[in-house]
Amino acid sequence: MRTAQRTLTLTALALLVLTGCGEQKTGSIPEPSDSSSASSASGASSSVSASATAQETEHYSGGSKAPDGEYRPADEFGPAQNVPKPVKPEGMNVETTEGMELFINYWNDLRNYAMQTGDVTEITKLVDESYTQELEFYESLNEIYNSGGWVIGGTRQIHYNKDLLTSDGNGAYSIGCNFDVENTVLWVNGEARAYDASDSIYKGVDLRLTYSNSSWKIVSAKVVS
Repeated sequence: MRTAQRTLTLTALALLVLTGCGEQKTGSIPEPSDSSSASSASGASSSVSASATAQETEHYSGGSKAPDGEYRPADEFGPAQNVPKPVKPEGMNVETTEGMELFINYWNDLRNYAMQTGDVTEITKLVDESYTQELEFYESLNEIYNSGGWVIGGTRQIHYNKDLLTSDGNGAYSIGCNFDVENTVLWVNGEARAYDASDSIYKGVDLRLTYSNSSWKIVSAKVVS
């Protein structure tokens, strides 16, 4: 069991440092504890033992269970609580620039929701089966939460340039973007590993989508030089 958990941790870390699109590992940031010290080694993750263990079943951000409806972000005490689930916007499933924008924003909102909850049920439907890296990322997130772990931060905003929107025909499109990703701390098996994503906004991303059968799907998101 310990070996399986370690494999899960390493797989999850490998996927998290990709931020779902790129190929470059990030550096380290301070661990989420007053007693922990910052590490400055570029390109490496930092690790610290936590007082809680993966075997414990109750973890609450803020140190206590939040009242119903009160959102609390994740912290060193536990995962985010009462995270609002994104609602599918009207007018998303039409082949227009506006429809594409609504779809991209909805996909990103669901991704941020998955980062905070491990619930990947809806977002999996929005990604083409050929985009295996992203689908594996979702699977890993689900496994992290099912194993008693959670993620702090890691959410992102997408900034896209309509001037870089191109149509390749047959419902295939691409648009130039920048992903602004929060710094990320992953808690698994009582250990915290932290990643610095502060340079993510400076990397251009070629986001590709398809429109078919009255719906959009994400095909790929690759960092471009």
